[in-house]
Amino acid sequence: MSEQSSTTLPRTGVRGTALVTGGSRGLGAAIARKLAAVGWHTVICGRDPESLDAAVKAAADDGLVLHAVRADVTDERSVATLFERLAEDAPPLGLCVNNAGNNFSRRLVSVKERSDGPPLLSPHPLEDFERVVTSLLTGTFLVGRHAAQAMLTAGTPGAIVNISSTVRHGAYGQSAYCAAKSGVEALTRTWATELGEYGIRVSAVAPGVIDGEALRRRSAANERHAAYMTDLRRHVPLRRWCDERDVAEAVAFAADNPSVTGTVLEVDAGGLPARVLPPADRTTAPRTTAATADLPEKAEKTA
Repeated sequence: MSEQSSTTLPRTGVRGTALVTGGSRGLGAAIARKLAAVGWHTVICGRDPESLDAAVKAAADDGLVLHAVRADVTDERSVATLFERLAEDAPPLGLCVNNAGNNFSRRLVSVKERSDGPPLLSPHPLEDFERVVTSLLTGTFLVGRHAAQAMLTAGTPGAIVNISSTVRHGAYGQSAYCAAKSGVEALTRTWATELGEYGIRVSAVAPGVIDGEALRRRSAANERHAAYMTDLRRHVPLRRWCDERDVAEAVAFAADNPSVTGTVLEVDAGGLPARVLPPADRTTAPRTTAATADLPEKAEKTA
């Protein structure tokens, strides 16, 4: 079980409590700040206490109040303890945003051509697949289950917003991530059907590529990745990436609109192709060109 913060959560919210998992940085932090700005008593959780503290301080510097609890969404006991804390120290739960997760996807079998023999094959490691599915899908299940219990126990309506992805239907080099995010959509639609009669709405927000720190860091570190992403962006209808604030606005909308449930809100600038192939006049280019490069095999944090 992950260690939990012992700091008391003051009852300062006016709209009830909004929980944002993976809320210490990136997209999760942007969502948390948006919810705090519109009046939610916003609690973020994550595994790294230093990141949580930094997020709370950064918000305070901008006049926003966030409350942090250390928790691991993949650990059933840790999730239970998180919700016990919320029940004791925070206003009634009105919103749960399932954002936490990691991505360690790669191609099912990576192929490296050799001139002096058969190609070298590198299969997708099972442990990486399991890590992604556990963090993104099992974590969403555990937190969503406890959120529903909290709302049902209180007898008050509420909303669960799950962060899916526009690539959930399939994308090159993303076996584990796509499988997990597709599962998140299935959970969303199932829970909306099961919980609707109790006034609990469940929806999902599906971002496209997010122009944030993680993307910029990976692009700066990998020239092939940067070139591939540049090619990919040209195939997006709006020719731009999503902004974290765009996604946060969609989450706030899904949380507030009384008729939004059982659906996925696409925030993807028009959608992404499953893979970008080189144009006809580049088909003879070496296999190491950007157009044939994998999407990033590893990412520290993802929505």
